[in-house]
Amino acid sequence: MKKILHILSLVAIVASLSACISVVESTAEAGKQISVMSQQAVATCGQGNVDKVTTTSFTCKQNSR
Repeated sequence: MKKILHILSLVAIVASLSACISVVESTAEAGKQISVMSQQAVATCGQGNVDKVTTTSFTCKQNSR
């Protein structure tokens, strides 16, 4: 049972660290703009390094080393 809980917790941690872009727009045109900006953000920031995307801009995550 402990092994299953350990595996499930690892899966939950990995899922929480995966790249996720939240979108809050209502129109089809805004959705298209978000799609374009998302592609540009991934190309600029790198996969998993996008912080926020809007219809007009995006930000990359800050790398803390």
